[in-house]
Amino acid sequence: MILLFAVRLVGRRTASQMAPFDLVVLFLFAGITITPVLADDHSMTGAFSAICTIGLMHIAVSWMKMHSDRFGRIVDGTPVVVFENGDFNRRRMRRLRLTQQDIMAAARQRGLMRLDQVRYAVAERDGKISIVEDEA
Repeated sequence: MILLFAVRLVGRRTASQMAPFDLVVLFLFAGITITPVLADDHSMTGAFSAICTIGLMHIAVSWMKMHSDRFGRIVDGTPVVVFENGDFNRRRMRRLRLTQQDIMAAARQRGLMRLDQVRYAVAERDGKISIVEDEA
């Protein structure tokens, strides 16, 4: 019941839309709820207050992201163009630890078999690679 309350408290997001910060919050929820269930301390009050604290902090960070673009970029990152005009940006790819095979896999998922069919490849904030097709 406590976890259901906490998930409702932090809001709805599908797994495909989760930013890294959202995943951290979910892992924290899981870690906190294991302690009262499996450990010697079976205090539901402690678990409830810890989950509410993390949930409220998540709401505060979300509110700050809505009101400050700069804060949002710090917390969630920004999209990064890793392929454009027929060339890979190797410096950006190295920083993101992406390979050419990662970009080609994303292109194949869009039904593209050759790089000359790709105009841009963008590493999104959630880690996915978006492909923009070349219209030529």
